[in-house]
Amino acid sequence: MSKYPKLSKMMVRNFRAIKESAEIELNDIVVLVGANNSGKSTFLKAYDLAVNSEKITADDFPDCETNTQNFPEVEIHTIVDKDTAPKIDLWCDPIDSTTYIVKEKWTWKNTKDKPERVGYLVKESRWAKESDTPRMPWATDNVAGARRPKPHRVSTFDSPEVQSEAIKDIVITLLEEKIKKFKPKKQSDDFQTLIGKIESLKQEFTEISKEEVKNISDDITEIVKKIIPNHEFIFSIEDALKDDPLKIFDAKDIEIKFGVGDKLFPIINHGSGARRTLLWAVLKKLAEMGYEAKSSQKGKKYEEIKTSTCHILLMDEPEISLHPMAIRDACNVLYSLPDNDLWQVMVTTHTPNFIDLTKDHTTIIRVERENDERIQTTTLYQAEAIKLTHDEKENLKLLNLVDPHVLEFFFGGKVLLVEGDTEFNAFNFIKDKERNRGNTIFSDLLVIRARGKVQIALLMKILNHFKKNYFVLHDTDKLKAERKKIKKDDKGKEYIDRVEINNPAWTNNMKILENMSEFSTVYASYITFEVACFKEIINSGKPENIIEKLKDSGNYNLIKDILTGIIEQNLTNENFIKWTKIEELEEFVKKYPE
Repeated sequence: MSKYPKLSKMMVRNFRAIKESAEIELNDIVVLVGANNSGKSTFLKAYDLAVNSEKITADDFPDCETNTQNFPEVEIHTIVDKDTAPKIDLWCDPIDSTTYIVKEKWTWKNTKDKPERVGYLVKESRWAKESDTPRMPWATDNVAGARRPKPHRVSTFDSPEVQSEAIKDIVITLLEEKIKKFKPKKQSDDFQTLIGKIESLKQEFTEISKEEVKNISDDITEIVKKIIPNHEFIFSIEDALKDDPLKIFDAKDIEIKFGVGDKLFPIINHGSGARRTLLWAVLKKLAEMGYEAKSSQKGKKYEEIKTSTCHILLMDEPEISLHPMAIRDACNVLYSLPDNDLWQVMVTTHTPNFIDLTKDHTTIIRVERENDERIQTTTLYQAEAIKLTHDEKENLKLLNLVDPHVLEFFFGGKVLLVEGDTEFNAFNFIKDKERNRGNTIFSDLLVIRARGKVQIALLMKILNHFKKNYFVLHDTDKLKAERKKIKKDDKGKEYIDRVEINNPAWTNNMKILENMSEFSTVYASYITFEVACFKEIINSGKPENIIEKLKDSGNYNLIKDILTGIIEQNLTNENFIKWTKIEELEEFVKKYPE
């Protein structure tokens, strides 16, 4: 089974929120983040309209005004192999000996006609002109449509009718992927032409389809029951079967119902929460099929075919209408879809819960609207570029489990990484108080709790990839630690043997040093934040303790000054140090008595 075609890049010009031009690099998983009305959904809509060769309206022009000088355009780069490529010497730019890039461009010159599609002539380094023959790869739109990932778009505020059709569309995809592997039990020399065999073939195919439909229905019902107890999913093709021997079934007549017992109703009759739940159940089944495709082929009922249709899920705000407990499962489903090599995923989101940096082939892109109304895209993260180690991925998984909001820095603002609960709670308390007083100095500050130096170093590695300035505050800890061990003297009497050793917590300062960059400003507090601020060693109840202390105006102003000094890079408190060399930390700690 070929894993191509796959999308690699998309450029959008003069379309909706994008007044000039914006581009995004595509991957197996693409997550678009950014503020409301920044233009994230524009990319999803642009791909859908282009590859389906649909007409646009006046609302699709920037500022809803048609401009004959700047037509809406969508440019798409697709990775293909020899099985899916158009004429190689015309349209294919080689990546290696087996894969190529094909470039296409769609232009809408008015609202009455479908877009004009042209291809990029590689040897001539130009787009095809009207005088060229041919002007586009794969000749016709129908053929080309089968050589690009098929879009399945799910919008946030779609009508019940549109949402229902989206679910049906993906369910049909499930069935198609199953029955495409169909091979008749009996073959003869004239099978390929189907002469004299069409009726028996159809009968066999129909029975196989019914079997697969029941299996899909049962599997999806089991998934749904975990979220909505006692409910059943029924997928039926009885009304879709055709008398015409040359037609198997008609997709528009396929019926999907959902409910309890004999009270089964079409999807359209259910609320948005139920429809979204069904969608996730269907997607989960789709993801599981990917694992099945990669498992052993022994005992498989049908043979795999060499190529299959590739797909791309285009989804706005997958977190909408999801119970908090279901968000993590939904995220896992999304990131599992590309495991079968036939799916890509592009989503927009406003929550860090749908960002998983531990997955390969993942790209995070921030979409921002500049003051001049231009749309700016910034690739914040590419799994292939940053190359997290296995241990780093495991640490990040644990950190995400403990604090699912740790990756909020993808959504913009100034970033301050802190080590523990005390600093996190203290600084956020100051932020809220000052905002209520009208002080905007901390309004765009994100305080990220790393829960340890190792995790601080890991997040620094990720933030360096952003090429955006950030701040760090961590504990120095002590140079030495005491190891206690119970021993016995010559008379058998137990005693505690105390041995001074290098403090393991201190050695983690080196991990922070290794990840310092031109984008990092790193501060350290003497021993711990509590010691540096209040000369206290606190082992429990830290969050409650710091909030109680901040009720005192003197303590409040002390912490406020520390936070201000870090952000403005002019911290003068003698119990804190800005450092870039490990020797500076050593001298800093040695200056103070134990």
